[in-house]
Amino acid sequence: MNIFGILMLPINAVSVFRQLASMEKYRKSIDKLRETATPAEVRKYIGTQNSALIKQIVSDFNLNIEVISRDKVPQDKGCVFISNHQGYLDVVAILFALEDKQAGFIAKEEIRKVPFLGKWIESVGGFFIERGNPRSSLRVFKECWKKLKSGDSMVIFPEGTRSKGPSMGEYKQAAFKLATSGHTGAPIVPIIVDGTYLYYEKPGYLKTNVDVPITVEFLDPIYIDGLTKDEIKSLPSNIIDLSRQALTAIQAKKCICQNAKNH
Repeated sequence: MNIFGILMLPINAVSVFRQLASMEKYRKSIDKLRETATPAEVRKYIGTQNSALIKQIVSDFNLNIEVISRDKVPQDKGCVFISNHQGYLDVVAILFALEDKQAGFIAKEEIRKVPFLGKWIESVGGFFIERGNPRSSLRVFKECWKKLKSGDSMVIFPEGTRSKGPSMGEYKQAAFKLATSGHTGAPIVPIIVDGTYLYYEKPGYLKTNVDVPITVEFLDPIYIDGLTKDEIKSLPSNIIDLSRQALTAIQAKKCICQNAKNH
């Protein structure tokens, strides 16, 4: 089933169409603003409008999102956010957690064709990659590096696809080149997302009022400048280890809290 089909599953259809209309209106306003505004002004506008749009989505579908360590996100520059990928709601959860900070997403090429969503991703600074095509990845990364140097932020999911469950899939090494190459000066901020699979993947439709919250945790930013070649080479494995540890800790805490509620 494609993503547009998922949007039409048995949930609040009125809310869905309202959000799609808002997304399209917002996208057109961004494209118009780019004609006269500076990159910094566009970036600020995207962040502000993203925040309003996402808060409305979270409210309409009664999503329960817990944000941990938002204060670790650098505010004065663009960042490369590296996140695990459990479900379709990861994008909503991450943008909610980022509040008014602009962030574009790197998505698979198939998403470009999804009505409303594909054009919106491009307008907010996102890109599409053909999976298994190194030339496509390099071409997109070059465009991303330009954006990062200008102060934009990017989010990438190194797993390449949804895990559809609580486990973290294999992180593709190529995804880390976005963060470690290009001399952008943008810090890496690992993100841990947990619980989104419970809201869609597990039951098969968008489920609201889930007892267990979606959790988004930001880990300490990593600044590439000043690191040795060996340190940069070991970064992917270090980030993967830190991410797994953080995910395990989040899930253990939720288990303890859930057991306490049951008793």
